Amino acid sequence: MAEAAVEKVECGFCLLEEGLENPKCLPCGHVHCLLCLTRNVDVNDMIRCPWCREVFDVRVENLPSADVEDNFVSCDVCTKKGLKKVPAVIYCTVCRKLFCRKHDESHDDTNDDHQKMTISDYRIQAKRLERRVCPKHTAYPYIQGCKVCVQLFCMQCTSCTNLCVGDSPHHMVNLDDLIKELINIDDLLTTEDKMSAFFKHLSKTVSDFDNETEELLNILHTQRDEQLTEVRLKYEKLEEEFLASRKKTKDALDAYMEREVGTVLSQLSNSRMKIEAQLKRNNQVDLVEGFAEIENKIQRLISVEIPKLELCDFMSLKVKEERREIEAELVPAADMIISLDQGVTTPTLPKSLKLLQSVDVSDECLSVCTYEGNSYVGLDSGAGIDRIDESFSVSKSFVSVTKNVNGVAACTNQLYALVYVSDRNPRWVVNVYDLTGKQVTSWSHHDSGVRINKLAIVDDQVVVPDRHSKRLTIYSLTGEVIKHVSCPLLSNSNTAICAADRHCVVVSDYGSSQVFKLDLTTEKVIWTCKDVSQPQGVTCYRSKYILVTNYSSKTTIWILDVKTGTQLAKIEDPTVRIDSNVFDLHVYRDTLIVPRYNEKKVLFYQLN
Repeated sequence: MAEAAVEKVECGFCLLEEGLENPKCLPCGHVHCLLCLTRNVDVNDMIRCPWCREVFDVRVENLPSADVEDNFVSCDVCTKKGLKKVPAVIYCTVCRKLFCRKHDESHDDTNDDHQKMTISDYRIQAKRLERRVCPKHTAYPYIQGCKVCVQLFCMQCTSCTNLCVGDSPHHMVNLDDLIKELINIDDLLTTEDKMSAFFKHLSKTVSDFDNETEELLNILHTQRDEQLTEVRLKYEKLEEEFLASRKKTKDALDAYMEREVGTVLSQLSNSRMKIEAQLKRNNQVDLVEGFAEIENKIQRLISVEIPKLELCDFMSLKVKEERREIEAELVPAADMIISLDQGVTTPTLPKSLKLLQSVDVSDECLSVCTYEGNSYVGLDSGAGIDRIDESFSVSKSFVSVTKNVNGVAACTNQLYALVYVSDRNPRWVVNVYDLTGKQVTSWSHHDSGVRINKLAIVDDQVVVPDRHSKRLTIYSLTGEVIKHVSCPLLSNSNTAICAADRHCVVVSDYGSSQVFKLDLTTEKVIWTCKDVSQPQGVTCYRSKYILVTNYSSKTTIWILDVKTGTQLAKIEDPTVRIDSNVFDLHVYRDTLIVPRYNEKKVLFYQLN
């Protein structure tokens, strides 16, 4: 009789009924091969039973071994009467007893209003429904708790318990209501829904981008077919350039959708299912006692951020009105910014500065850069390099440098610092550190004795001005000299440099009061700008704008066009009243970072 009632033992993954290898029993009672379960965890980071679709956040090695007896549940009434094992078919949640078919019928005759569950559901809920007794009154289980101080009480505790926080009465609720009060996954579900909607919106953006690409290609082909035979090769070349440009942006869109948004959406879904599984299976007391950890996990999940995707420098198509050698040309398409909060938008010219945070650092600050969300601040007077994390906490002297750190830049998990050594043999040195602050290597750089100088990283190469020789020296990331680029506009004065678009740098020269853009490949000056008097800090923003500050700046920022050098706007922070040297600038996403030398502060601004 017992054997006939046992559920069929069949692995839900490989569908073997006999010869299961190391069978393991899930909390739902279903049995599967150990190897199949292990593979499932490796792929999904959790276990989903293929029979009942329940999700379990358990370690495979902790699952009990399974045989026929593991799946057998006896009738409580028959067992009490000393009868042999008779399989139970139902569990009464009111009587808290298991009944075989016969005793279930007699139970229904007198208790037809009792709520019951199947044996399969009972296996799932067995651990959760297990009663935990009060350690003070061992004959009584916990039945309620206070939602203010989160203490648990049995029936005896309620008559002799102390007052709650602030000498007020306890706010008693049953355990189910207490769990709902303490562990709320509604915000997590909302975040998951928002991420899902964003993923769908991004999918439409990708589809629209593909359609636009196809439409433009059709236009291109039509124009090509109207041309003379001798220009056909030029069209084919143009098509190749066009597709290469669009493919790069399409790849960025696909990667962003799958790696950033898709990955976070999957993590949210998996984490939510894990938490729901805990709520279904874990004991009520364990849930109450561990609610803080679960709530912290939920808060971390709902505060998830998706970095913005900025799409710049990809090509659209413009058909020329006049008949020329070819009737189409590549023109820059409108840039796009894709973010979780705003969807797909077009970047606009910054119009104002909003101060987010003012951070005190160890000493006068000469330079700043960011890498993986951390800001690294180069300091004067041998104070080294401070690190500021995304919560604006400062690790002072994160890197120990005994000399003045004029410039800092980061690339490939390494930090590059341009250091001026002002001893009996004044010289410039580039030090390289890993992200723990340990020095990896260093090399000397030829330059004049003027203190303020910077470095930039362009195309995985380190570019440092050599004002004495009026040139830029380009190094590999390990210090080998690649080449020297003539730069006659350099003066023997304070200099700053930043990477710009397409193998170019922008240099601000304090002595000549000019900012200029230089192509490192052609070694030609593309433009010069003299609108900013005594310029100092300089940085590139969104590959479209150059931001410049000047001597004794009250956080005033000049905005130049990166392609022409034309001044587009000037913005400032009216709350800053103190003059201070600003020798460097840096932008991380839409945050402008301003190291104010005299005040020993680093200001973080939102560019609006």
